[in-house]
Amino acid sequence: MSTSSLGLGMRRASGVARIRQAGSERGVTPARIMVPRVVFAVVSLALVLFGLLMIFSSSSIMGLTSENYGHDPTFFLVRQAMFAGIGIVAAVALSFFDYRRLRGVLLFIAWFATFALLLIVLTTVAGRGAYGATRWIAIGPFTLQPSEFAKIVILLIGANVIVRYYDGVPLFDRRTLAIIAGGIVLPLLLIFVQPDKGTTGVVILSLVVMLYLSGVPGLWIVLGSAALLVLVLVVAFFGGGYARARIETVMDPFADEYGNGYQIAQGLYALGSGGFGGVGLGLSRQKYNYLPMAHNDFIFAIVGEELGFVGAVGLLLAFAALLWAGLKIAEQAEDLFGKLIAAGCTTMIFVQLMLNVCGVIAIFPLSGKPVPFISYGGSSVISSLLIVGLVMSVSMHTTLPETTHEQRRSRMRVAESAREERSREAVIVTPRPTANVLASSRPSRSGTSSRPPARTGLRLVQGGATNVTAARGRVTKDANGRSRLDLGPTAAERLRSGRETTRRR
Repeated sequence: MSTSSLGLGMRRASGVARIRQAGSERGVTPARIMVPRVVFAVVSLALVLFGLLMIFSSSSIMGLTSENYGHDPTFFLVRQAMFAGIGIVAAVALSFFDYRRLRGVLLFIAWFATFALLLIVLTTVAGRGAYGATRWIAIGPFTLQPSEFAKIVILLIGANVIVRYYDGVPLFDRRTLAIIAGGIVLPLLLIFVQPDKGTTGVVILSLVVMLYLSGVPGLWIVLGSAALLVLVLVVAFFGGGYARARIETVMDPFADEYGNGYQIAQGLYALGSGGFGGVGLGLSRQKYNYLPMAHNDFIFAIVGEELGFVGAVGLLLAFAALLWAGLKIAEQAEDLFGKLIAAGCTTMIFVQLMLNVCGVIAIFPLSGKPVPFISYGGSSVISSLLIVGLVMSVSMHTTLPETTHEQRRSRMRVAESAREERSREAVIVTPRPTANVLASSRPSRSGTSSRPPARTGLRLVQGGATNVTAARGRVTKDANGRSRLDLGPTAAERLRSGRETTRRR
């Protein structure tokens, strides 16, 4: 599957009427729909379970040695499992929800709720997190990060705007401009000033992919993205502060190994010590309070240390399978809105993964974004599973016409009833009488038969009808008067035409 074919399918999808799903009336879903759906669901669940394993491995020492966590090595594991359970339930419920209903009032309610939460983050009610960032709202013993949920709402609004354009609404329509300004630009600005530049970049890149797949010329997208990226880097670098330090650190992490470059340096040490096969699951040395945020932002370094190059590449391949399945679901979706949701959500997960990995291996400034499904964080795992639910909703509500092969396969039966079998009884060729029967029925010299023909068990239908063999065989007698059970001519004898084949017994 190529991006060009996916984009072409998206451009043709606007206004497509709902058609019958292949095999839906018989409860049979074609493999071309079922395979990516199963792959996407199974890989997502496997990543969640693998994340729980790695969170326990990377955080057990911190939980055991810290009074803040009650000297409990399972502190982070239990909390993450609880959040993952909530996310899985929400994802399952969302998968059965018709995604088309998100184009109306429900989308506005979601936007209003996330916009209010983003405003609360900037007030004194929200707690100040690490490095001076205000991204979380404290709710008792838990914290909520609104930007994790706002990115999903912004993506849905972006898909809605693109669909409106392809439905014939001008791009510079007042209502469309109001939706873009209030639903996309303003929330992104609130996220950017927290500061949460990682989430801002993830959302922008996902919107760019959606624009490309919907048919916007690639040259415009490349030029616009490049200009936006240069603007962001210039503002971050010359604006000073922590953002500039991150850019300088990634250029040479070991220039200030025990200062700003400490976390990246320790992460590189973890990856390097893992080698090809790793030091063994649970045997990491960097998690002994050497690597900050080992269970969160730098959990990929722990995976590389304990499972080595094999484990790190295996994790990336799992996300690659997730990307393939999500884009396949987007390609098969029957309308443009579904295609954009599936493609945008899948891209969002993969882009977030790559931002984290590139930051850990020091080829891109640290974004502060966790690895989806793997890193510790309640808001992160719940939002990632909500994205899974949206993609699954698109797949569950995908309807496609039956192909000729699927129509034939759906009519196949394992067994037939006895009545149907009897109704189709047919004898290919009327069996010829055997030599014994001919001899017994040959006229005598007096003009009459020497003996009456034996009962043959055949029912003769006049007028060119077919002879039907009874359940019992034909009983004949030879010249010596011995009874024989005549099974009729062989298949070879029946195939010979123009002459009669007899066999003396």
